[in-house]
Parts: sequence; C-alpha cells; structure tokens
Amino acid sequence: MKKFIISVVLLGAVIVGTPIVGSMITQGQKQTQNNDLPQLFDRFNVLIKKEPVYVVTDSKQSVKQEQGGYIYHQSVVSESGKTYDLSYYAGSLLKESAILKLDAKGRHVETWEEVQKDEVPKEVLNKLSIS
Repeated sequence: MKKFIISVVLLGAVIVGTPIVGSMITQGQKQTQNNDLPQLFDRFNVLIKKEPVYVVTDSKQSVKQEQGGYIYHQSVVSESGKTYDLSYYAGSLLKESAILKLDAKGRHVETWEEVQKDEVPKEVLNKLSIS
C-alpha cells in the first residue's frame, strides 16, 4: 500500500510539475509553425491564471504560414497591467490597427475577438500603442 501511495504522489508531481518547469524553460521562445511548446506548457500550468489581454494588430509582426494563415508575434497588455510578448494565430491577415481582446492563459491563446476602444479598460488603453 505504501508503494502505491508513493507512486501516486510521484505521478501527480510529474503531471503537475512538468508544465510548470516547461513554462520556465521555454520562457522567451516564440511560437513557430513547428514549435508550440511554450503555449502547450502554459495551457496546462496550474500556476498561470486565465485572463484577457489586449493588442493592436500590426501586419508587420505577422509571419505567413505554409499551410495558410498567419502567426502574429506582438506585445500584449493584460488587464492586470502586465506587458509581455505573445504569439497568436489568425486564419487570414487581420485588419490593420484593430484592437483585439485575446483570452489567454500565459502564452496560450484560446480565442480572440476584435473590440472597440470603449470596451478596453482605461489602464490597458493607456499602455497600448494606438495610432
């Protein structure tokens, strides 16, 4: 029975610990067509909370993908005021200078939608680069 309990605890530590360690190791890596490990680790990291982040689209920051669509690498602002780099996918080139609200968990983006200026918190709006 003791071995079983130890095995379960070790397995739980591996399952919970792998995304946490993976998030730390992949810090600073960009998503590419062949590398989405940072997003995968953040998605399952229990220490990272899900929160909306905002970005102003800039087509100069996009990379066309072979299979279609674009990956954007941009600086985003969270509702808590934190600014960090994030990559997100769009099926087509997005409207220039549009404000997007991304539902993110660290570097993992679940969904995004275009929003109007009046829907963005004032603290975030002050930090966004809006032309």
